[in-house]
Amino acid sequence: MARWDADIRFWILAQVAATALAAVLATGCLPCGDATGPQCASPSEEHKPSAARVIYYRTNFTDGTTGPLDVYAYGGGSCEPSLDQRDAGSAYSIKCTIPGGATGAAALQAWFGHGKLAGLPLDPSLDRDLFQEVRFVLAPGALAAVGGTTCTSLNPTSQLKVHKSVYGQAGSAWNGWVMSNIAPCSDGDIGLFSEPEMWIINGGRYPWPQKLSEGTVYDVVYRYHRYTAQNCGTIAIWVNGNKVMDSPCWSYMGTTNGSTQGLLFWDGATYLQSSLSPVVVYDLFTQATNYPIGAATPSP
Repeated sequence: MARWDADIRFWILAQVAATALAAVLATGCLPCGDATGPQCASPSEEHKPSAARVIYYRTNFTDGTTGPLDVYAYGGGSCEPSLDQRDAGSAYSIKCTIPGGATGAAALQAWFGHGKLAGLPLDPSLDRDLFQEVRFVLAPGALAAVGGTTCTSLNPTSQLKVHKSVYGQAGSAWNGWVMSNIAPCSDGDIGLFSEPEMWIINGGRYPWPQKLSEGTVYDVVYRYHRYTAQNCGTIAIWVNGNKVMDSPCWSYMGTTNGSTQGLLFWDGATYLQSSLSPVVVYDLFTQATNYPIGAATPSP
C-alpha cells in the first residue's frame, strides 16, 4: 500500500510539472540562466535572456602604465605614473599636470574602436546602458588655478574641465554627452558641476556636492544610453554616491552630429583655460561596463 501511495504521488507531481512547463512553453518565455524567470511581457514576445555582463576596460594603473587607455595632452600638459596618490591595492596613480599660465590638456583618453581599444565597438551606448566610473583626486592648488569659486577681475575666463564625453576628439558644443568642470565667471559660484556638452542648446548646470574639494577622492559614475529608434539619449551621473543628474531623453544628448569616429572619454585635467597657477589631477581608477557600478542604477 505504501508503494502504491508513493506511485500515485509521483504521478500527480509529474502531471503538475508537465502542466506548468506547457504553460511556460505556450508563452515562449523560459527562465534565463541566471534564474530570473520569464523575460517577456506577453505570449507574442520571444524569450529575451539577460545580457551578458561586459567589462569594456578596467585599470587601477598598478603597473605604472595607463593600461588600456591613451594620453591626450597639449599646451605643456603631461600624464605620468605617481606615488603621491593611489587607489586601494594599487602601486601607482596617473598624475596629469598642466603648467600655470597655460591653456592646455592632460587627460586619460578612452576612445572606443581606436588606439588600445581598437577591438571594442565604436559606441556601446546604442540601445543599451553604458556605465563609466572614474576615481580621481584634485591636488591642492586646483582651486587657486581658476581663481577660486567666485568671479573676480583675475579670473574672467578661467575654467577647468575634469571630464568630457564626445565623439572623436571634438571641441566644445560640437557633439556628445556631458562635461564636468568649474568656470567661476561664466557659470557662477557653484564649484564643480556637470552640464550637457551641447550647452548651446541646454546650458543647465548640475552642481556636485561641496563645490570643490582638494585632496579627497571623487568617485564619479556616468550612465549613457542612446535610443536609436527615438533618436534621443539619456545621461545620469552619481558623485560619491549622490545622484546629481538624471536626464529625460533629449535629442541632443549623445548626438554624434554626423561623426563616425567613435565614443571618446577624457578624464583628468581635461581642459584648462587662462590658469593662474598649475593644475594637478590624479587619476586613480577607471572602468567601463554594461552593468551598474556602485550607486548607479539601470535606465528605467
